[in-house]
Amino acid sequence: MHPIKQIVQRNKAGRPVGIYSCCSANAYVVKAVLRKAKQTKTLCLIESTSNQVNQLGGYTGMTPQDFADFVAKLAAEEGLDRSRYMLGGDHLGPLPWCNLPEAEAMPHAADLVRACVLAGYTKIHLDTSMRVGDDDPNAPLDVAVCARRGALLCEAAEEAFAQYRAQHPEAEPPVYILGSEVPIPGGASDCEEMGVTAVEDCKQALAAYRKTFDDRGILDAFDRVVGFVVEMGVEFHERTLDEYSHEAAAELCDYMYGTNMAIEGHSTDYQTEKNLAQMCQDGCAILKVGPAFTFALREGLFSLEGIEQRVYADQPEKRSYFRKTLEDAMVDNPKHWEDYYKGSANDQAISRAYSFFDRSRYYLPEPAVAAACETLLANLSDGVIPLCMLSQYLPTQYYRIRAGELPNNAEDILLDRIGDRIDDYLYATRNNGEM
Repeated sequence: MHPIKQIVQRNKAGRPVGIYSCCSANAYVVKAVLRKAKQTKTLCLIESTSNQVNQLGGYTGMTPQDFADFVAKLAAEEGLDRSRYMLGGDHLGPLPWCNLPEAEAMPHAADLVRACVLAGYTKIHLDTSMRVGDDDPNAPLDVAVCARRGALLCEAAEEAFAQYRAQHPEAEPPVYILGSEVPIPGGASDCEEMGVTAVEDCKQALAAYRKTFDDRGILDAFDRVVGFVVEMGVEFHERTLDEYSHEAAAELCDYMYGTNMAIEGHSTDYQTEKNLAQMCQDGCAILKVGPAFTFALREGLFSLEGIEQRVYADQPEKRSYFRKTLEDAMVDNPKHWEDYYKGSANDQAISRAYSFFDRSRYYLPEPAVAAACETLLANLSDGVIPLCMLSQYLPTQYYRIRAGELPNNAEDILLDRIGDRIDDYLYATRNNGEM
């Protein structure tokens, strides 16, 4: 049985367990996730979104096979066995091609799903909740249309798995996630609080999907739908957060508990450890997170540069100027943040650096920014950082170095800083590696 299906069954049996899903293609974040999995003897789940990674390269330039190879390389570097991590595809559907009519957009989406399955992805989120070019922009998208398109993508996944299994006879069939009553990947661009999906809407959507899968003769695949995406009242905004409310979500959670599917919680970034644990206990057996991890990465890099500025104050030619390089890249090419950050020039500058949207993550792969990051980490490697300064900028890591739990090395410190946020999710999901 697929490990995620086992986790969902245990959650349904009343055990408040689950798994978090890292939705990031950042090498430092992925490496931190893999390292934490090794340290804690847990199973980890790493997913790429349809915008990040697709058969045409996405904004990372990676195909699904490239992404699988990228994660495998990092796992090998960390000494993590392949059995300890899973790959998934998030928001797989026509999103990257939603300007095209259905007859063109859906074949692209099907090709993406096939590419993911053939690359060894075993958790597939089929998301057809967005309008395509020939849908009425002024009318709600009919749930029957979403279900029909989702079933078409599921058929593509099943066909691809039959091909994959011929080469990998031990492979478990993929498990599926349906639904997407959440903002598109990257977060909501407004400041309205997110609501909670109405139970009746959830019932209608699940019934439409089941009927469509039955009509197309793929109920076996429907039995492997382990989760459904609904609005849980959580979201992050430019500078504010919507906190999870058990009371507000109780009716929806009670209904979903009576099904054989878990809730897949999207946009759980920045929720407190307590909130995450409550969500898991309420039936969110899969907690998705992405920007919160790159936010922690950015915090770590800013803190390290604060140290670097003083350590190399008399050698300015050696300094990385990471923050300036990142800011220059964002100002020179505002397409990834201009729809998100409003207000005065100073307001925008603050958000570019610190916003919960963390739009700076889109600029970290740019050559100049990546080079500045590498310089920063190299400048602070091999015990260069004075402990007294580490106490000021990264006090948690300071104490771990004092205790002999962490090397005084910039990259290790950075990965450990990201690991602090990973710990929130491991606590919430009680993921102790038992499968």
